Amino acid sequence: MRICAIGALALLTACSAARQYSLAGNAVDMPASDFTLTDQDGKHFTLSQQRGKEVILFFGYTHCPDVCPTTLAALAAALQKLAPEQRARVRVAFVTVDPQRDDAATLRRYVRIFNPTFYGLTGTEAQLDPVYAAYHAWHQKLPGSPATGYLVAHGSTIYFIAPDGRLRVLHDWHDSLRSLTHDMKELTK
Repeated sequence: MRICAIGALALLTACSAARQYSLAGNAVDMPASDFTLTDQDGKHFTLSQQRGKEVILFFGYTHCPDVCPTTLAALAAALQKLAPEQRARVRVAFVTVDPQRDDAATLRRYVRIFNPTFYGLTGTEAQLDPVYAAYHAWHQKLPGSPATGYLVAHGSTIYFIAPDGRLRVLHDWHDSLRSLTHDMKELTK
């Protein structure tokens, strides 16, 4: 009886111990808000169905002249530094802040420039607005020029969600390739 009690206590302690991470970015620990949006192939992408995978979210738009292409290129470069089995456990999801121009086909062409495994996510305003609110993804439409059309000012936070569905670390588009790679590796251990 005593051996069973000790074994049960050890099992309970092991199950309740939270995974500790050594992170280069801004560490956080909170549940990632679930959502369902439409991916670049017209299929549903539901965050909670990605459990067991690391999900990296970035909010932007395909007509972005600087932050978005720089960030997606950095994420693609970091992903390539992972071992193949780690890369298979990472989902990079680019969520549009410009659904008027970023339909599924536009997102497909855009994300594939950076990596064919990246997801481009869109939806209706009613679907996207709660996602923006949950992740505090600031964005604002601005007038542009006849050559560029309108622009969208937006935040540059990169959200790293661990395989357990918890938001674990935040990065910014200026963060180094080394720190992005480190945290990708850390969350896929």
